[in-house]
Amino acid sequence: MKRWFWISLAVFALAPALALSPEWRDVDVNKDGRPEKVAVTNLADIAFNEQGQIVGWYIKTVRATDFRGNYDRAPNLVRAGQTPPGTLEGFTPTSREFIRREPGSPDADFIARFSDGSTTLTYTIHPRFLTIDVDVQSPTPRKLVWTGIGGTDTPITKWLGQGNNQPLNAGQGPAVYVGWQTQKASGFAMFIRPQTPTPITLTQLNGTGIAEISVPAGSLNLKVYGGANELVRLSVENFYELPGVFQPNIWGQISLGLLWLLEEAHRLVGGSWVLAIVLVTILIRLLMWPLMHQQYKSMAEMQKIQPLIKKIQEKYKDNKEKQQEEMMKLYQEHKINPLGGCFPLLLQMPILFLMYKIMVGYEFGQGFLWIRDLALPDPLYILPFLYVVVLLASTWLSAAGNKDALRQGILINLIFAFLLFSFPAGVTLYWLLSTIISVGQQWIINRQLGLPMHPAKS
Repeated sequence: MKRWFWISLAVFALAPALALSPEWRDVDVNKDGRPEKVAVTNLADIAFNEQGQIVGWYIKTVRATDFRGNYDRAPNLVRAGQTPPGTLEGFTPTSREFIRREPGSPDADFIARFSDGSTTLTYTIHPRFLTIDVDVQSPTPRKLVWTGIGGTDTPITKWLGQGNNQPLNAGQGPAVYVGWQTQKASGFAMFIRPQTPTPITLTQLNGTGIAEISVPAGSLNLKVYGGANELVRLSVENFYELPGVFQPNIWGQISLGLLWLLEEAHRLVGGSWVLAIVLVTILIRLLMWPLMHQQYKSMAEMQKIQPLIKKIQEKYKDNKEKQQEEMMKLYQEHKINPLGGCFPLLLQMPILFLMYKIMVGYEFGQGFLWIRDLALPDPLYILPFLYVVVLLASTWLSAAGNKDALRQGILINLIFAFLLFSFPAGVTLYWLLSTIISVGQQWIINRQLGLPMHPAKS
């Protein structure tokens, strides 16, 4: 026991130190013997070669993952065997610059700048976003080749021409955006749009997924998104609003409603995401209160008649059919649904799932106290620990003096509780507050029914 105690203490103490530090790294990502310059961020690692091309765009399905230079199994948006994204026609850079605007800040932008003396290609990477800025300054017209996206799933190409409402899978001329999306539900996407209302001009977007973008004499400024093909993230990056980018299902529509509710609460409380989550949690629980009240009451009534159930089980232990018949009569007499105890948790699961989907993809840019970012797990595991404590209280009240129910409840609930250790802190905060309200509701009902607050003595 002592050994496990010290191991656990070490994990708790080291957790903040293990957080990813955004930085430039030299890594040979394509194993050609020459290291590439890699911008390492919480959301993605982007690798540049000496020609100013993007040779690796590695998406982090778990935020703040540190690949530690091993990108063989990391999701890569760059298509193998094709011209890399960011290939500028006739461009051979003679100088390269890799800087961070504010090196001491985890949110400082990464700048990758390539120049041949007259033409400059600049990438700006924002650590809290998956959209990068691509700027080309050229005295003469050029062509910028962009390919996307990699993987085994053949992507769908989208080209929205100026003045159109729906995208096509190929085309040329002035375009509002160009995009690639995997066909899998949990896949990836890449979109290019101009930084200004002026459309980008494509010489072509063909069936192989290669976009050739005209670079006029002067400058070209683009925004390029590369990340999850998911509505919350696309909304955060301001690409969801584009026609034909994403069509949400019913769960997606509900997610958008919850997202709107969170953002309105955030505005209402003066910019605090913690208070916004608290407000939304209370509102959801108030809406669910009448239904949850009936279900918790059913659970409490079930515990209240446990002595009668045991008598039936003992009396008809050799006749299972008669035992079930008598128990059904007992349930009908007391107006109890024997499955009602499972319903409160099942009712809350879809909301918890949607909250998880929202918060894992949202960019809060804010934490509280010891938590640096609400979208990251609690580094000290304080919120999960508090949840376990509240969960034990909830199990204690649900058992209402039944030792067997108490043991079973603790085992089942603790298994679920361990999932929260990897959840974003915002999700854990929501679930903790929701469970605290549940405990209060259970306590009120138990008091009303006169149920014991502790297990009966043997």
